[in-house]
Amino acid sequence: MPEDKTNQVLPRLTTIEQNDIVKIEVLRKNLDNFEFNKQDDAWHMHSPLKVLANNARINAMLHLLKAESHGQLNPAEVDLARFHLADPIFTLKLDDHVFQFGNTDAIDQRRYILFNGIIHLVNDSLYAQLTTNAAFFADPKILPLDMDINAIQFPNNKIEFNNGNWHAQSLIDIKPEQLKRIVFNWNNAVAISVSKYTAPETELPIVISSSSGTTIRFVIVSAEPHLILGRKDIGIQYHLGSDEAGKLLLIGNADTPLEILPQ
Repeated sequence: MPEDKTNQVLPRLTTIEQNDIVKIEVLRKNLDNFEFNKQDDAWHMHSPLKVLANNARINAMLHLLKAESHGQLNPAEVDLARFHLADPIFTLKLDDHVFQFGNTDAIDQRRYILFNGIIHLVNDSLYAQLTTNAAFFADPKILPLDMDINAIQFPNNKIEFNNGNWHAQSLIDIKPEQLKRIVFNWNNAVAISVSKYTAPETELPIVISSSSGTTIRFVIVSAEPHLILGRKDIGIQYHLGSDEAGKLLLIGNADTPLEILPQ
């Protein structure tokens, strides 16, 4: 009887531990290269943007270490150009470990990857991620985890924390508890996606200040049909849900920033 391959255990691409990696480089032919570094258990993009990195995107790259190898070829016995490995479009470096990406097999669509002197055939969901722009790798959380907000300057008003309560600088019909909720929403806001910053015709800034003296400046790129907040200083913008404008923007009787936004 033929061998039953249903439960066959395939060799892994490497035995390298994911947690040991502290530097990632993505070398892209005719495109910007990416560089990430691990600092205090957090990943940061250092080039071409300087932003906190999206953990899911980082883990997708590191997961390649444990990919199953469905077949192996000796590069000395084949024509590397046939597999697009003579001059690879993408090279992924995890510390000093180099993975060169070739084309895909015509039958099963697995990708040829040259690593450590062997061409491996692996399932690949990473290639498309490596073709995208730098903003794709930015952390979708719009504020740092440890930011202790003590003031938010909106286009037409400002709220501050004084004497144990939140207060609006200009009188509006909104209660301190509602202001507290707005601050909570800012602290927990996570974008649906992140993209390259596109400057609006009119810059309407929102400045978040913390008790430690840190300030972060956003620009309202758009409020409809969904809220987009830009970080001009680092070149990215956050795309939030359709109901986030009401949660994050200060809207009251005397402060209606949405009405002055271009439609």
